[in-house]
Amino acid sequence: MPENESLCVLILAAGLGTRMKSELPKVLHVLGDLPLAARVIKKVSALKPSKIVVVVGHKAGLVREVLGKHLEKDPVAARVVFVTQKLLKGSGRAAQEALPEIRKSGHTLVLCGDAPLFKTETLKKMRTAYLKKRPGCMILTADLADPGSYGRIKRDQAGAVESIVEASDASPAELALKEVNSGTYFFKTSALVKAVKTLGKKGPKGEYYLTDSVENILAAGGKVLAFKASDETEITGINSRKDLAGAYKMINKRVLQRLMENGVTIVDPDNTYIEEGVRIGRDTVIQPGMHIKGATVIGGNCRLGPYGVIEDCRIEDGVEIKFSCCLTSSRVRTGSIIGPFARLRPASDVGPDAEVGNFAEVKKSRIGRGSKMHHHSYVGDTRMGEKVNIGAGVITCNYDGVRKNKTIIGAGAFIGSNTNLVAPVKIGAGAYTAAGSTITENVPGGTLAIARARQVVKRLKKR
Repeated sequence: MPENESLCVLILAAGLGTRMKSELPKVLHVLGDLPLAARVIKKVSALKPSKIVVVVGHKAGLVREVLGKHLEKDPVAARVVFVTQKLLKGSGRAAQEALPEIRKSGHTLVLCGDAPLFKTETLKKMRTAYLKKRPGCMILTADLADPGSYGRIKRDQAGAVESIVEASDASPAELALKEVNSGTYFFKTSALVKAVKTLGKKGPKGEYYLTDSVENILAAGGKVLAFKASDETEITGINSRKDLAGAYKMINKRVLQRLMENGVTIVDPDNTYIEEGVRIGRDTVIQPGMHIKGATVIGGNCRLGPYGVIEDCRIEDGVEIKFSCCLTSSRVRTGSIIGPFARLRPASDVGPDAEVGNFAEVKKSRIGRGSKMHHHSYVGDTRMGEKVNIGAGVITCNYDGVRKNKTIIGAGAFIGSNTNLVAPVKIGAGAYTAAGSTITENVPGGTLAIARARQVVKRLKKR
C-alpha cells in the first residue's frame, strides 16, 4: 500500500475507569480470556494496518506490560507502538500526544480500548465506504432505542453529518434522535492533524474532546459522513462490571448463533460458553456447561460434554469428550474417547481411536492408535505405541526431583494395574508388567516383568 494510502490505527486506552471500582485500569479487565484492549488490538489487526498506536495513561507501565505479554503470546502482523499520554485531559488530548506516530499515515482509524464488541466485517465495510467517498471523517454510528448519554448525530438534508450533539447540550428535539456516535472514526490523517491542533478545553475538568475535531473539520469546509452499524451492540462501551458481564453475553450469543447457523447443535445456548476464535465442524453436538476457549478447532460429528473445559486444542472428527473433562493445548485424533473426569495437560496427543478414561491424566505424551488408558492412571512425558493397555492406577514416575524423564511403551504392551514405571524406562512391544510392580529397568518385548516383593502370610498370635 503506498505511503499516502497507509492505514494507522489509534486505540485510546488511557482512562481511569472509576466506575469499575478497581485498582486495575479499565482496559485490562478481562472479557472472555482477553483484556479489553488486547481484544481490540487483535480484532483490528485483521484490517492489516501499517501500525497500531495504543495511547496509555493511567498505570501506563502496567498496561504496557500486560498487553506486551499478550502480544508476545499471540503476535499480530502490524507493528504495535505505545504512547504515554502525559496530560490525562480527554480523548482529544490523547490524539494530540499521538500525532508524531500517526502523522505519516494517509488514514487513521480511531477506536476506544474499552469498546471491543465491534465486528471486523463492519469495519472492513466501513473502510470501503470511507475510501470510496474520501471524507475528512467517517463516524461509525448506530440507532439505539434508548440513546441515553450518547452523543446524537444530526444529519443535513443530503444525509451527511451536520454535527454531534452531546446529550447534556441537546434540545428536546435533539434528544429524540436515535442515531448516536460510537466513538469510532476513520479520518483522513491530514484532516485529523489540523483538527486536533485547534481543540480547546471544555467542561469543568478542562478536557479536550475528540468529537470537537469533527466540528473543526466541518468548520474548515470538510465533509463528515456516517456509517451506520446494523447491529447496535457493536458500539457498546464497557464502563462497569455490569457492562462487562453484559458484553460477554453479547459476544457469546453471536458465537453460538453463528455456529448453529453453520450446522452445530448447541443443546442449551444459555449454559454454553464458546470464545470467538473457536471453529467447530458440522453435526457436532455440544451439551450444556461446556467452556470452549482460545484457538480451539473441533471437527465434525463430535460429542462434547456435558460440562468441561477445552482450551487451545485440536479435536478431530468423531471424537467423544464425556462429562467434566479438562483439555488444554492438546490434540485428540479421530474417533477417540476422553473421560469422564479426564484431564489432558499441554502437549498431549491422543489417538486415533484411543481411550482416556475416568480420572486419568495425560501430560506431554503421545497415546497411540487404539490404546486404552482408564481408571485413575497418570501418563507423563511418554511415547506410547498402538493398542497398549494401561491398567488401573498406573503411574509413569517421570520426575526424579531434578529433571523430567521419558517413558517409552511399545505397541501391544500390557501394563498391569498399579504399576509404577520409573523413568527413564522402555517397555518393549508386546511386553507385560505384573500388577503392583515398580519397574525401574527396561523390559524387553514379549516378556513379563514382575517387580514386587514375594507375599508372606503369617498366622496371627491370639492374645
